[in-house]
Amino acid sequence: MRYFITLAICTILLLARNEYDDLTWGTGIVARSASIPYYDPVVKDDTLNDYVPLFYYEDDYFYLHGLTYGVKLYDLHNWQFSALGRFRFLNIPQEYQNEVQGDTMDYGLRARYFLYDNQYIDLEVMENVDKSTHVNLTYSANFKYGDLYFEPHATLRVKDATFNTQHYGQDKEEIKGDVDLAAGLNLKYHLWSNFYLIGNADINWLGNNVQKSSITDEDYEYTLMAGFGFLNNKDRKFFDVDGMKPYIRLAHGWATPSNLEDILIGKIESDDYNNQSTSIFYGHPLSKTLFNLPIEVYLTPGFAFHHSSEVQESSQEFILGFKLYYTLPLPYIDMRLGLAEGVSYMNEVIYIEKAEMNEKGLKPSKLTFYLDTSVDLNLGFLHDNLKPLWIGASIHHRCSGFEEVSLFGRIKGGSNYNTVYLQWHF
Repeated sequence: MRYFITLAICTILLLARNEYDDLTWGTGIVARSASIPYYDPVVKDDTLNDYVPLFYYEDDYFYLHGLTYGVKLYDLHNWQFSALGRFRFLNIPQEYQNEVQGDTMDYGLRARYFLYDNQYIDLEVMENVDKSTHVNLTYSANFKYGDLYFEPHATLRVKDATFNTQHYGQDKEEIKGDVDLAAGLNLKYHLWSNFYLIGNADINWLGNNVQKSSITDEDYEYTLMAGFGFLNNKDRKFFDVDGMKPYIRLAHGWATPSNLEDILIGKIESDDYNNQSTSIFYGHPLSKTLFNLPIEVYLTPGFAFHHSSEVQESSQEFILGFKLYYTLPLPYIDMRLGLAEGVSYMNEVIYIEKAEMNEKGLKPSKLTFYLDTSVDLNLGFLHDNLKPLWIGASIHHRCSGFEEVSLFGRIKGGSNYNTVYLQWHF
């Protein structure tokens, strides 16, 4: 069996053309199934199932590669240095996930050496907020065969005792540091236009000290992911943005206890405590078409300041999303419909979300999905000098994926703010 796998891998690599770099923009969602390596005398679950959002983008300065986000610091010949963060999942039974909320982001530094344009070796030094440390040595490659894009990778990971004790010992048993080995394959298949199928398979052989722990009852853990994405059309330019301009959007919003469906049909309740927020977004042009339709696509990072009130302290919200715009074919005026999807992180969960979670007996999550629906009007009909300016209204929506996303704490609910804004394209 081992020789068969080796032969299969070699055959694939020989068939693949070394022309594929992993330049991708877009978003996707995958169903995720992962083994649970922990022993639990009460809950006998062996597998955890959930959903995971993925984001992709790369330019000369930063990158989004699925669950890894980074900023490029320096390039030198075959070397590239960057700062990065990567989501890491804690695979425990579903019924514990809301209380524990153990999914986290590791952050650190990476040195990448390019063997070829599409093959590289990474050395990463990573830690997390609990000050545990691990070091990754990874080989990765990007290959293409027809419409299939695949990335084999293998990682040797050195973990300190703090990492093993926290992640595998669950702070109940001290586990000394050791080394584990992981291997896997990322897949993308270009089905049509901007529509792709996305898949992933990974297996991690646990280190000797983790295997000997009374907390774990497996020698390995695996992850399988399968889903779809709306990504850049490989048959077009990477940035097909002729005529598009970046924008700045300034907005102010008012909280409402109404859900998104009621707001869209005009049933809007006012918030008893008049909670408000002020936000700013930057729009970075990506494409003037989506699925060959005149739908403009922007990458849109943003920041929202939630003002203090009698029921909450002020808090900050950080957003990353992709925004779509469709201009209605109307005479005399330009009117657009907009839709954005992404993720939102708050340093402190706002009152309206805490109140809803308290009613449900759940622990709120700082990280959630982000949605934005908007309609705006170009002010150029007033004067030609105002053509770069749009005025509009939007719904700023945080939601948690109907208890199906462990990354968002397995909660159901969120918050809505009705906002008005000015948007300037420059």
